Amino acid sequence: MSTFRQVWFVLVVLLVAPAVAYAQASITGIVKDTSGAVLPGVTVEAASPALIEKVRSVTTDSSGQFRIIDLRPGTYTVTFTLPGFSTTKREGVELAGSFTATVNADLRIGGLEETITVTSQSPIVDVQAATQQRVLGKDVIDVIPTSRTHFSLATMIPGVRTNNASDTGGTNSIELVFLTSHGGRVTDQRVTLDGLSTNSAEGAGQYSAYTPNIASTQEMAIDFAAGGAEMETGGVRVNVIPKEGGNRFSGVMFASGSHSNLQSSNFTDELKARGLPSAYSIHKLWDINPGFGGPVVRDKVWFYGAVRYNGENTYSGGFANANVGKANEWLYVADPNKRTENYHRQSSYNIRGTWQINPKNKVSAFFDKQARCVCPRAISPLELPESSTEFDYPWADINSVTWSSPMTSRLLFEAGVQRHPEQWHLPADNHAVNDGIGPLTNLIQVTNLANGMVYRGRQSIVTNDMVTWRYRGSASYVTGTHSFKIGFTNQSATRDWLFSAPAQNLAYQFIGAVPNRLVQYNYPILIRANVGMDLGLYAQDRWTVGRLTATLGARWDSLDVYYPEQHIGPTTYFPTQNITYPKTDWVNWNDITPRLAAVYDLFGNGRTALKVGLNKYMLAFGLQGMFGDGSNPINLIPQNTLRTWNDSFYPEGDPRRGNYKPDCDLVSRSANEECGAMLNDKFGTSIPSARVDPDILDGWGKRGFNWEFSTGVQHQLTEGISVDVGFFRRWYGNFIAIDNATTTIADYTKFSITAPADSRLPNGGGYVIDNLYDLNPNKVGQVDTLYTFASNYGKQIEHWDGMDFGVNTRFGNGVILQGGVSAGRTLTDNCEVVAKSPEIISGVFATTTTAQQTFSVSPGNSPTGYNALQLGRCAQSSGFLSQYKGFGSYLLPKIDVQLSVNYQNFNALGSAGGFDAIPSNVPAQYLVQNAAALPSLGRNLSAAPATVNLIAPGTVVGERVNQVDLSVAKILRFGGTKTTLKVDVFNLLNRNTALTENANFAAWRTPLTIMQGRFAKVGAQFDF
Repeated sequence: MSTFRQVWFVLVVLLVAPAVAYAQASITGIVKDTSGAVLPGVTVEAASPALIEKVRSVTTDSSGQFRIIDLRPGTYTVTFTLPGFSTTKREGVELAGSFTATVNADLRIGGLEETITVTSQSPIVDVQAATQQRVLGKDVIDVIPTSRTHFSLATMIPGVRTNNASDTGGTNSIELVFLTSHGGRVTDQRVTLDGLSTNSAEGAGQYSAYTPNIASTQEMAIDFAAGGAEMETGGVRVNVIPKEGGNRFSGVMFASGSHSNLQSSNFTDELKARGLPSAYSIHKLWDINPGFGGPVVRDKVWFYGAVRYNGENTYSGGFANANVGKANEWLYVADPNKRTENYHRQSSYNIRGTWQINPKNKVSAFFDKQARCVCPRAISPLELPESSTEFDYPWADINSVTWSSPMTSRLLFEAGVQRHPEQWHLPADNHAVNDGIGPLTNLIQVTNLANGMVYRGRQSIVTNDMVTWRYRGSASYVTGTHSFKIGFTNQSATRDWLFSAPAQNLAYQFIGAVPNRLVQYNYPILIRANVGMDLGLYAQDRWTVGRLTATLGARWDSLDVYYPEQHIGPTTYFPTQNITYPKTDWVNWNDITPRLAAVYDLFGNGRTALKVGLNKYMLAFGLQGMFGDGSNPINLIPQNTLRTWNDSFYPEGDPRRGNYKPDCDLVSRSANEECGAMLNDKFGTSIPSARVDPDILDGWGKRGFNWEFSTGVQHQLTEGISVDVGFFRRWYGNFIAIDNATTTIADYTKFSITAPADSRLPNGGGYVIDNLYDLNPNKVGQVDTLYTFASNYGKQIEHWDGMDFGVNTRFGNGVILQGGVSAGRTLTDNCEVVAKSPEIISGVFATTTTAQQTFSVSPGNSPTGYNALQLGRCAQSSGFLSQYKGFGSYLLPKIDVQLSVNYQNFNALGSAGGFDAIPSNVPAQYLVQNAAALPSLGRNLSAAPATVNLIAPGTVVGERVNQVDLSVAKILRFGGTKTTLKVDVFNLLNRNTALTENANFAAWRTPLTIMQGRFAKVGAQFDF
C-alpha cells in the first residue's frame, strides 16, 4: 500500500469514524398550514415497535421540509406537533428496504391537546430515489413457494438471471449461485448483511459458502440498477436485513421435506432418445429452521438467534461407472443398478445481540457459525462421482459488530467491522462413491473429448484457506431539503490455495476408447495472494427542490493486491526443482467515478415519479482471475501442459501398444516415442510463459469499468397498485487482451471445413465454415503471453440494452401480487483486436497454460484441448431474450386458507458452463480431425483434433423454462400463535425442459440437467 493511500485512509477513518449504513428506509415530506404556507420548526416523530428506542424525531427546516433516515423496516406512526396548532398523526406508514416514503401534513390552528388522525394508504411510489429495488418481506418469504434462499427469492424479479435454474423447490439450493441483471457481470454480485458483504476472498468477491439464515431474516432488498455511491460495483445487490428481537418474546419454527415417493416422473422416451440415461429426480429433501428472540432488558437489550439444517439428495440423470476403482479398466461402463446422486447439506447457528446503550448509541453484535458439504457437486451424466468436484466447507462463518449513533436530529454516525473466515477443500477421496472401493487417488482421470465425460480418478486435491476483514463507515447530515453523506468501505483478505498432486501428476484425454492426449501437472504447489486494501471513499448529496430530487455522488476506489513470498519444491517430473518468489507488489489501481440520479414528482401528488440515473462502476477483481491467480508470478510459469499421445505407436505384439500408459520420456519437452512435444516448452522451467504489461497494473483509470444508464416511470394506478417501466443500457471499457507475442496472423494457416449434414444444424448442415486458422507447426510450443489493454490493438465493445415492465401491489389482508417482463440483448465486437492478435478469439489457446484461460484462471482447470481460431466470430449478438415472472398470494377469508403461486418463464442457460457473454447460447463444438482439415489446410493440424463451433453464437439458445409452483396452506390461530400447515407443489405442469445440454457435437443437445418432475413438499410453520 502506498504511503499516500495509507495517509488518506487514516485521515478518513479519524474524520468519519463510523461506517456506511446498510439499506434503511426514510420518511420525508413537507408541513404546511391550511393556507398553504410552509411551517418551520414542526416536531416530527416516527414511532414504531421496529425501533428499539421506539421513537425517532426531527424538526422541519426553513422550507417546512423534514427527513428522517435510518429507519428499520416496519409500520410507523408519524406525528406532527407545533405550539398553536393541533397535533396531526399519520398511521400505517409501511417502510421496507431503502424506500423513501413521502408523508406531507397540513396543520390547522388549534390546541396541542387536540389530535387529528389522518388515515390513508401508505405511499407506494418513491419520488426521491432512482435506485431500482424490490423488497421481499416476511409476508412473501413465508408464503411464496421457493427454496427459501436469498437467491431463489431474488430470481422472482424480472430481469434477474441465475446460473442455478436447476434449483426447483430446494433441489439444488446449496450451491455457488450467481445473479446478474441488465448485462451485468456475475463477478459484480454482492450479498450484504449489516451493510457488509458476506462474500469470501474467492473469485472476484462473488463467491461465498455463507447463506443468510431465513429464520433470522426480516426482509431482503434486491437492488438491480442505479445504485448509489456506497456501491463499488454495479451487479445485483442482495441486502439481507436481519431480525433484532423486540420487547416481547417471539419466534418461529419451520420444517419441511420431501421424498421420491412424493414426486411424479417426467422422464420420457423422448428424453431417453436424446441421450439422457435416467431421470433427474429427488431422493429426499429436508429443511429445519427454528428462530427465537426477545428482550434481555426491556427497551435496552434485545437478542435473536436461529438454527438451520437443510439438505438435498438428488439423482443426477446418469449411471455410476461399473469400472470405478478398477486399476486396469480405462473405459466407462454404465452400472444400470446404480444411479449417480448428489449429496448436499448445510448448517447454520447464529445469534444477534442489540444494546441500546443510550438514546444516542446502539451496538449490535452478530455471530453465525456455518458449515457446508457439497459432496459431490454438480454430478451429471458427464461428470462421474469418482471424478467430481467435492466442496467440503468445515467453516464459513460471519462475525460482526456494528454501531449507530443519531448524535442529533440531523447528524447520524454508523460503523461496522466484520471477520469472515472460510475454508473449502477437495478431499483426497470422494466419500460419496468410495463405498469399500479403496483409495481412488492412485487412478488417473480420463476425459472423453468426444462427449465431454470425465471419469475414473480425481484431477487434484485442494485446500483453500481464506480470511476476509471488512470495515465500513459513514456520517450523514440531514436537513429537510438535503441528505449529505460521506463514508468509506474497505476490505483486506488473505488466501492460501494448496494443490496436491493427482495420480502420477497426469490426466488422460481419449476420443471414445482411444487415447489422444495427456496433461502433465507440476504439483504440489501453494499459491498465496492477499488483498492489502480495497478502499472506497465516497460523498453523496441528495436534495429536494420543489418536485425535483437530485442525487450527486462521487466515489474514489483504490485496490491493492500483492503476493507474499512463495516457493515451488520438487515434483514428479522435476525432482530438483527449487524456486522461490519474493513478495511481489502487483495491482495498485485508483479510480474516481460519478453517481448521478434525478427523480421528478411529475404531478406533485407523490403518485408518479420520473427517474433517470447515470452511474459508472468499477468491475470487481479479486484473488482469482486475470489479476489474481492468473498473473501471480508463481502461476506465470506454466503448471500444466498438453501433449499428443499415440498409444498405438508401437507395432502389433509389442506390450507397449494399447497399454494405456505413455511409454515415453515425460520429462523431455520434445517429441519422443509415442508422445508428442509439450505444447508449452516452458513447462517445468522457471521461465515465465506469460507477462503483464506494467501499464495495466498501476495508476489512475486502468481498472475495468462499466457505465449504466437507466430511465423510467413509476406510477400509482390506484390505492395499493403501482406500475413501472424502465429502459436500461450498460457498456464496458478497459478491456484486457491476452496475446501470444511470439505469433502474428502470419503464423497461422487459413483453412475451412464442411459442417456435417444434420437436421439440427441451420439449413440441415453441409455448409462451409471458413475463416478458420491453425497454428503453424514451427510455432507449436512457443509461448510468450502478454496481458495488455485491448485498445493497444483496436476498438472493442460490449453493451447491453433492454426494458423492464413491472406491477407491484400492497393491499394487505393476505393479498400479494407482483410480476413483470424484462427483455434485452447483448452485443460484443472485438474484430479490430482479433485482426492483430488472433489468439484472443479463442478462450483457450493452442499453447495452453493456466495463465491463458481468460476469465477462469486457476491451476485446477485442466486444459481441454486445441481450439481452431474462428476469426469470423468476432462480432456477436444474443438477440432479444425475454423473461416473464410473477408471484401472488390470496388468503381466503373465514376459512383461513392461503393460496400462493410463483411463475417463471425464461430461456435456460443452454450449454453446461452457464454464464457467457452471449447468455443462453448453445454452441456445437465439433472435433475436426486431420482428414477433414487436410483438403483445405494442405497439411495435418498442429495438434489434432481441433475444436470448431459449427454455429454462430446466439444462433441456438436454451429451451424456455415454463415453471409454475403452487402452495396451499391452512392457518390455525390459537391466542397469539399461528400455525401454518402447507403443501407446496413445484413444477405443477410437470415440464421436463432441458436446463443444460451437451455442447460436444458427438452428443450435441443431449440433456445434462432437466427440470425436476412435479413433486410435493410438506411443511409446517409455528409463529408465536
